[in-house]
Formats: sequence, structure tokens, C-alpha cells
Amino acid sequence: MRLLSSNQARYLDRITVDKFKISNRNLMKNAGKEIAFYAKKMVNNIPNPVILVICGKGNNGGDGYAAASFLQHDGFNVSVQSIVAKELIKREALFFYEECVNLGIPISFYPSLKSTNDFHLIIDGLLGIGLKGPIENNFIKIFTWLNNLNSKILSIDVPSGLNCDNGTFRKSSVKADCTVTFGAPKIGMYLRHGPQYCGKIVVGDIGFPSLNNIDIPGPIWKINNVEMLDKYLKKPSIDINKNSAGKVLIIAGSQGMTGAAILSTYAALRSGAGLTLTTAPKSLSQIYEQSIIEGMTLTLNDQNSGRLGLEHFESIMDRVKWADSVLLGPGLGRDLSTQKLIRKLVKYIDKPLILDADGLFPFSNDIFTLSKRVHPLIITPHFGEFANILDYKVENIITEFPDHLDFLLNNFNHVCLVKQIPICTAYGNSVRINITGNCGLATAGTGDVLAGIIASFVAQGFSYYNSAFLGAHIHGMASDYLLDKKGYRGQIASDLLESIPEVLKLYEKS
Repeated sequence: MRLLSSNQARYLDRITVDKFKISNRNLMKNAGKEIAFYAKKMVNNIPNPVILVICGKGNNGGDGYAAASFLQHDGFNVSVQSIVAKELIKREALFFYEECVNLGIPISFYPSLKSTNDFHLIIDGLLGIGLKGPIENNFIKIFTWLNNLNSKILSIDVPSGLNCDNGTFRKSSVKADCTVTFGAPKIGMYLRHGPQYCGKIVVGDIGFPSLNNIDIPGPIWKINNVEMLDKYLKKPSIDINKNSAGKVLIIAGSQGMTGAAILSTYAALRSGAGLTLTTAPKSLSQIYEQSIIEGMTLTLNDQNSGRLGLEHFESIMDRVKWADSVLLGPGLGRDLSTQKLIRKLVKYIDKPLILDADGLFPFSNDIFTLSKRVHPLIITPHFGEFANILDYKVENIITEFPDHLDFLLNNFNHVCLVKQIPICTAYGNSVRINITGNCGLATAGTGDVLAGIIASFVAQGFSYYNSAFLGAHIHGMASDYLLDKKGYRGQIASDLLESIPEVLKLYEKS
């Protein structure tokens, strides 16, 4: 399903009016009709429901007035609360406000707020996608009042107070049971707090042209869906063998972080790789040999340093030819010699490369060097690592995420999977938002598991972009599968290794 940023949504509004000659008034009328339709569904089982529509001064408020008029025509007990004085209501919104007046709909004005709690449904037409800058105190007061009422809430386009580009809110937001959005859902409705505050998301048809028929500037945002897995994760061929199933070279682990190498190796095996070869500093090789019994190890003399360094470059490159994909980074540490090794491997490895965790650290503020890599590359930064390679503060990455992702798409020639809330995978002009997974993944090692899954899918022959977003989907589903048994706090990364096959088998029946 396609998603839109606030700028893309405004562009859709303009092109609908200018090119397709649908007036703003008709769009608002159609929006009111759709809102009223879903409002009636929400109170369908309530005898004589009482509905309040709360309206701001812009188009969102105008949609609310239009909805109130439709509900009044259908015989519902509806009233309106305006948060602005009548003289501030303009253009199309004023037209539908006056229609409400002519229909005899009771209208009150802020700062007086309805004192009763007897509303069965409140329609939130306060801000929509028009939110910019900090929330004013009077809005915070209204949001708190709304959320404390014992009423169902339907939000128009996006819950008021929620940033529709990044899914954050400042101090407060309306918490809706249902959000009726237009054209397409907005990006922020699926990022961070968006799902929690939007409730059920439905797309109302108000006359916008099909998004397939127009060229909207900016990235094409979509959410992952189950149909993709049905398309790609078929039952393996009957004549497959361990060599043709995919061979993964894993360059990972160091003193104190051998678990990263073990987790990523088993994730690759559990998601279908036929063979794995994992580098092992000689001083730690016993740990690797005892732990990775189904995979092979490449023991490298480390002079008891417990890490890999530039001196191991040739030995590693000798085994690159064997591999179908290479995973570089989990748990390697940040020793200076290790960083030099990583930079040299990134330059010379001529196989598809997944660069994760410590593998990204040597490229601080150096996204352009990564972009110049000739051979296929997937980077998998979490927010902190993403901020580091772009040289921004983490808090700015969060609040301006779509903008920074735009910058990445314009300046990076490979696949980037950002481990934010939720995971987003970007390549070319496309971004996919993953909607599986839960906060049980907030524990050490889960990123190593994800990197191993992606490396396995690449080795099996999936495209780099597909491997990344399919890996995110399976990784999240594996965590969701654990909820009944482990809950949220009880999950650890190694639990995923057992649930990955349970998820994959669902798609291997034909």
C-alpha cells in the first residue's frame, strides 16, 4: 500500500484541483460524506448515539463541518465545537460551517468546552496534516480533554497532534479509535507512535485520482505486505543441495562479542543458507568451534588479541571467491586495525556485501565513500549508526526522518535498511516500511540475527532490496511469534533462531 508525506499529500490536493478539475469544495463535501459513513459504523450498535464534531480553522475543520451536515441529514444527534472564533473560519470551511448553521446544528466556540461526558463519538477535525512547530497550550488542553472523555474518537486524515511525517508528537496527541485518511495513509501513521494513536486506519475515497496515474515528486513509500512473502518464499527446488542453497561468509565477532558471530551465523542457517563460513580469531576459536557446530569456521592467528585486524586481509579475501554473499561487522569491535581492515574489505570484496554494526563505524560521516562501492552493498544501521554516517544528531534523525532518508536516497547508490521504529528499507526512489515486530526486539543481538537473515536471502539469490525488506518482515514475524510464549521482556535474540523456521514454513507449502 502506498503512503504519502505531508508535502506529497498537499501536492495531490493541488494536482486534483488544477489538473483533474475537482473543486476544493467538492473534495471537502466528499470528505464529509466519507467521515459520516465511518462515524455511523462506529455508533451502529448504540441506541440514539450522541456525536460531537470538534473543528479547527483549516480544511480539517471544514471536513468536520461537512461531516456534521451529513450526519444531521441522516437524523443523528450531532453538535459542533469550534476551537476558533467564527471570523477565523474561511473559504470552503466557512461554506460548510454556514450549512451547519442553516441546519440548526448546535455550535459552541472555544474556550468554552462541553462539560458533559455523554458523547458516544467525537470526531477530531482539529489539525490534520497541518501541524507545524510546537503544539500550543490550548491544543494540549483540548487533546487532554478529548482523551479523558469516555467516548470513541474518529480522527480526520491524521490524529491531531501527531506528526504525519515521522510519527512523533510534542507533549500530547489525540488518541483515536479510528482514523479516516484521504488519498493514502500518511507516513507518520506507521512510524513510531503512529499506529498507537491512529487506531484502525481506513482510506476514504473523496475523488482523488489513482496514485498509479500520477507522478508525485519524492520517494515512493509503501508498507510490506503478506502477499510479497507468498511471491518470493516458495518451497525450495527438489534438486537443491548445500552448495546451491547459498554460501555465506561471515566476518564477525571479537573478545567479549563472540555472540554476535554465533547469532548471525545461525540466523543465516535457520533462514535457508546451505553453508556458512565464520571467521574466528585463533585465541577465541574454541568458543566458535563449540558453538557453531553446523557451520564452518576460518581460524585466523590473532596473537591473543581477541580481534581481527589488517593483517588478516589476504586470508579473508582468499575465501571471498567461495561465498555467494558476505556479512561484515557484527561484534568486530572498534580497534584501529580492525577499522582499517573493514575499510579495505569494503573496497575490495567483489561479492554482495551486508555491512552491519561495527562494520559501519569506520565510515562515520562518510556515506559518500560507501556510495562509491562498485559491487552490491546493503547497510543496516540503527538510528545511532545512521546518524553517525550522516553526521547528524540522533534526535534530528528522528524528528526529520523522511528528509534525511530523502538525502540518503539522493546520495547513496545502494540499499539501506534503517533499524528505527519500525524498520525502513530504502533503495533508488523507494522506501518500504516493515509492520511486523514488537518491542521484544529491543535486546542485544537481534540486529545480528537480522543481518544473518538478510545475508542468507542474498546468498539464495534474492535481489538485494528484496532480501533486506523480506528479512525485516521475517525477523519481525519471528518476534511476533514469540509473544505468546515469551512476552515482550522475556525475549532474547537466540529465541528468534527457533521461531524463524516456524515463520518460514508457512510460505513453503507449494
